[in-house]
Amino acid sequence: MGKLDLHVHSRASGDGELSGEEIIRLAVKENVTTLAITDHDSIGEVKNAMFWGKRLGVEVISGTEVFCRNKDKPVHMLAYYIELDNSAVSKIIGKVQGDRKRWLKAQIELLEEHGFYIDEKNAYEFCKDNPPLPSAVSYAIFKDDRNSRNPFVIEYKEKCENPVLEFVSQLLVCGKPFFSPNYIPETKEFIDAVHQSGGVAILAHPGYKQMEVDFNNTEFIDDLVKQGISGVEAYYTTHTEEETKKYVEYCNKHNLIVTSGSDFHGKFKPSIILGQLNMTDYKIVENLKKESDKIREQG
Repeated sequence: MGKLDLHVHSRASGDGELSGEEIIRLAVKENVTTLAITDHDSIGEVKNAMFWGKRLGVEVISGTEVFCRNKDKPVHMLAYYIELDNSAVSKIIGKVQGDRKRWLKAQIELLEEHGFYIDEKNAYEFCKDNPPLPSAVSYAIFKDDRNSRNPFVIEYKEKCENPVLEFVSQLLVCGKPFFSPNYIPETKEFIDAVHQSGGVAILAHPGYKQMEVDFNNTEFIDDLVKQGISGVEAYYTTHTEEETKKYVEYCNKHNLIVTSGSDFHGKFKPSIILGQLNMTDYKIVENLKKESDKIREQG
C-alpha cells in the first residue's frame, strides 16, 4: 500500500528545494502515492505538481500552509482541497506576498540596528526570488562572514543542529525579540477564506517548538474549533507518542479530522524525508474529501 504525506513544501515556499515535478518523481521513488503541496503562503507550485502527479500516478491535493495569528500567538494553518484561481485563499496569499518586499527591508533595517550584517541579495538567493520569508533573512545572516563574531551567530552555530531555522523560531517570528511587523492574517479570517474556497482548515503541528499549542489547558484550541477548523495535524515528524495520543484523543472527542504530514522541505530540513511517517491510512484523505464536499454544499 502506498504512503501518504499531507505536508510537503516545494521551492515555492521560499525555503523549499524541489519543483513540483521533482517532488512527484521523488514521491514515486519513496512509494508516496498521495500527497498535498502545502507551501508557505503560496499556491505557486500546486498546478505543476498536479500535472506531474497525473502523468506519474501520484494523487496531489491542492493545499497551502499560511502563517496566521490568534490572540497575538503565531499559528500555522493548513488548508486542503482549496480552489486555486481567484479564490478567497489566493487573495489572502496575494496580500501576504505583496507585503513581503516592504517587510524584508524593514526586517533588515531592524537587525542591522542590532549589529547584524545582511546583504539583501543573499536573502533572495535563499528564497529563489519567491517572496522572502524570515528563513531567508536568517540564511543571509549566517552566510555573511562579517557576522562570524556576533554572539548570537556563535551561540546558534555551536548549540543548534539547524542554526538558520532555530534563529527564525526563537528570534524572528511574531512575539520574538527581532520580529518586524508584517501582514499576518488572523486565524478566523483565514479559516473563513478557506471555507469560501471550498477547502478544509487544519491546525498544523500543534507540538512544534516555539509555537506549541497547549492541549492540557484547551482554551486556545477550543477557540480555533469555534472559529471553524476541521482537524489537527496529530501525526507529525517531531511529535512524541504522548503528544500524538493527546491530539488524537482531542480530535476524537470533538469530532475533528486527524491528519498526518512530514513537513518535507529538502535541504532546509535535511533530517526529514518525503513520506517519513510511513502513514498508509487513506481514510484520512477520505475524511478530508467528505469535509470539503460538505463545506462546498453549505457554501
